[in-house]
Amino acid sequence: MQKNHKVLAVLACLALAAGTMAGCAPSAPPADSAPARTEEGTANPLNDGRLRYLYDLNSSGGGTLLRGSELLYRASPSESITLLYAPGQAEPAGWQLGRNDANGQRVTEVYDEAGQLIWSGSGAWRAALAGETLALEPGSAAVDVGPSGVTGCRLIDTASGTEYALPAETSGCIPTGAGQAVLTLNTDPAAGGLEGSSVVVLDLASGAELYRIDRAYAYRAYGLDGPSRCAGIQRYDPATETWYTDLYDPDTRTMYSRFETFCGENLICYQPEPGRYDVCALGETEPLASYDGPCSYWREGLALARDAEGGAHLYRADGTEQPLFDFLTYSVDGGYAAFLLQDGSLLLYGPDGSETAIETGLTSQDRVSVMGAQGGRVLLSVSDADYTVTRSLIYDASGLLYDSDGSGYDRLMYLTMGPEGPLYNATRQGAGGGWLSDVVDSRGNALLTGLADVSWGDDLPDGVIAARRGFERGYMDLEGNWLYSESVFTSLADEDGSYDW
Repeated sequence: MQKNHKVLAVLACLALAAGTMAGCAPSAPPADSAPARTEEGTANPLNDGRLRYLYDLNSSGGGTLLRGSELLYRASPSESITLLYAPGQAEPAGWQLGRNDANGQRVTEVYDEAGQLIWSGSGAWRAALAGETLALEPGSAAVDVGPSGVTGCRLIDTASGTEYALPAETSGCIPTGAGQAVLTLNTDPAAGGLEGSSVVVLDLASGAELYRIDRAYAYRAYGLDGPSRCAGIQRYDPATETWYTDLYDPDTRTMYSRFETFCGENLICYQPEPGRYDVCALGETEPLASYDGPCSYWREGLALARDAEGGAHLYRADGTEQPLFDFLTYSVDGGYAAFLLQDGSLLLYGPDGSETAIETGLTSQDRVSVMGAQGGRVLLSVSDADYTVTRSLIYDASGLLYDSDGSGYDRLMYLTMGPEGPLYNATRQGAGGGWLSDVVDSRGNALLTGLADVSWGDDLPDGVIAARRGFERGYMDLEGNWLYSESVFTSLADEDGSYDW
């Protein structure tokens, strides 16, 4: 009976759409999926061989896995797909599938980038890849579980099939490459928290412990562009009752005490002694610069750091320092860096070291976020004191390009690079109260209108976006042509608990 109700619901929705959504719905029900629709002789920009996951709209599971524009696997709502990234690599190294077997028992399968099955086993597991090393942690949550996790981790050499011997109390395993793994051990479950947790850095060839740290747990450290090759180690000092983080670099086997953040490409900030924060290249200990507070951005002749009182300051090559509007009012992208200063002026730096000062007229009464600096166009989000009115401003080196005030747009977010610069997802409410998206350029001109579920994810090429239009969803170009599409009804099944059309 439930299945009949769902069929009737779909038919009713289609019938209603024919009368009320003719402008956005296709004239006939779309196929389950469609290949690229590009002009003859035109290359599909999706055909880059990269793995991508198109999430499901109707459930927390499901979704579609593609390599370029090629459909590899479409998951049912009870299945889950996770892309696996090797440490320090920008593109996925493989993927993980969780599914139920004929008896309803959970099964985990791990595939490499080429689609070859490299491991399969009963139960729910979290997989991680680093070269030819596969780590498996029990459980289905795709996040670091912290201390007091479930024991039973496994570590496998996928080339030979050899499984490394791990301590029985291992509850977390991070393969780092360089022939090492960082383990979290649940040494005393009764103690709970960090009191019963230790971290061990293991040399896989010899089995030797390179480091052992008590009252700690390990997690994958993320750099500016995704998973780094390093491991973060969360620690607790009972004498001072303080929490802090160490960073382990497996390539040089260097442990950085009281790590703060990545502050540039292969640059880190850490605290070697109280009151001093050093910036150095990853793998080195010789400081490039030192500050009284943490440094969140550094390049030659320019740095953003806190002072001893906690205020954010911009330090420049000429020795001057200027307070920031707020600690988060800056953005860095592709060699461009933008800083909004306390006096309301906007400093824009180019990849060639050029510097431009732009007056914005913003004051301390405004609530401002710097949302991006892609292509040298700086996007600001400005709200009043009560956050009841928000508008978006776009600047370049010449000054103000666009003010969304009066446009009806709720906010703008960077979407992709177009042929003449960055493009933005501009959201607005439609006639029925639902949220729609237009794709606009840096002067507010609309290229596409009336879309839904627009995003910039999946590491798409420039000029390609993820979107939904009518009852189709997928990846489209800036002229509105589908490069890959599928029906929003593709995954509907009896196991779906709810719909979001």
